[in-house]
Amino acid sequence: MNKTSSHRQSVDLARFLACFGIVAAHAYALEDDWVGHLSLGLFLVLTGFLAMQSFQRSGGTYNFRSRAERLLLPWLFWSAFFRLVDLKVSDSPDKWRLLTDPWTLFVGSAIHLWFLPFVMLAMLLVKPVGRAVTTPGRLAAALIALVVLSVPMFWAMYVYMPPVPLTQWLYSLPVYAMGLLVGVAHPMGRSVWPMIAGAVMAVGAYLVTEAAPWAWTIFAAVLLFEAFWRVPMQHKWLPKLGQLAFGIYLLHPFFMLVTYKFAGPEVDRLVATLTTFGMSWVATVILRRIPFFLRLT
Repeated sequence: MNKTSSHRQSVDLARFLACFGIVAAHAYALEDDWVGHLSLGLFLVLTGFLAMQSFQRSGGTYNFRSRAERLLLPWLFWSAFFRLVDLKVSDSPDKWRLLTDPWTLFVGSAIHLWFLPFVMLAMLLVKPVGRAVTTPGRLAAALIALVVLSVPMFWAMYVYMPPVPLTQWLYSLPVYAMGLLVGVAHPMGRSVWPMIAGAVMAVGAYLVTEAAPWAWTIFAAVLLFEAFWRVPMQHKWLPKLGQLAFGIYLLHPFFMLVTYKFAGPEVDRLVATLTTFGMSWVATVILRRIPFFLRLT
């Protein structure tokens, strides 16, 4: 296996743009959304790829506990924050009921927080995949297994529409696993193989979901990652943009509320997107200057 590729600043830009796409998807609230799936898919491939890179750089070790703890505190803090926001703005008579759906234990008080416990659990795959998939033959077998397992997951997501966060997990787990395998494939010089598997996964999703608009985003997320990875970029601002993506993602639902509160429900969706993203960006920059919030964003 060749030496793992070093970090590339184009990945930081990809993370930042994926975050913008997620904000746009939430602001536009389209029924047949593909922007959100594509942005989430790119974010997941990046997350899995970088986790595998970390495993490879450390010589085959991966401290799951320390990484999970880094996500646990932001999850708990922002769950409490959005719970307080909900109590303030909600008119529902049930707003004081603490638990109406047990699945919310895997989400928190705001739907977008599902991503944090998902990543905490998905990181359990890093070490087994990294230790097991060590040859081109095993990589091919792992990609075939991923294709076979992913199609029924996409079917279940589309047909049964399970409660949050299961719907999100059924899409995200195969794409995150693809990111791990992309991280394995690159040092082997087999980066084309995950792209082929991604194309097959997308065709499978297209067939079992009756041509759902998001089906192709599985393949597109891998292609986008590869495109960003191959573009040479170097600027002092790029790592800073990548570092801001997590905080912007966590904060943006609050600033969506602010935007619609002052601009009204009829505000142009592009204006809402840019305003929400801009305020979240500025707030994240400010919060990250405070040591306590540096760990939360």
